[in-house]
Amino acid sequence: MSHSTTLATLQPQRPRAPHAATLAGIVYETFSSLWPRPPAVSPRITEASAVRRMADRLVYSDPALAAELYAAAGRHERFDEERALR
Repeated sequence: MSHSTTLATLQPQRPRAPHAATLAGIVYETFSSLWPRPPAVSPRITEASAVRRMADRLVYSDPALAAELYAAAGRHERFDEERALR
């Protein structure tokens, strides 16, 4: 009894981007420097919002700690502003 196995491999073709998408990408790369960029978010603002989210989770179980966290987040955000005024 003999067995034979035939194996065929197929190379998938890379899908081509539509011409309109390619053109839109080229136009965006060319003219994106002319459009105003959104202001960068300070890391202090990001950190303070994380502390506020933590306080939101604790507000019913430990309101005193939540109040302290809200106050600390506000101080953390204002630190750079107060230092710049000096």
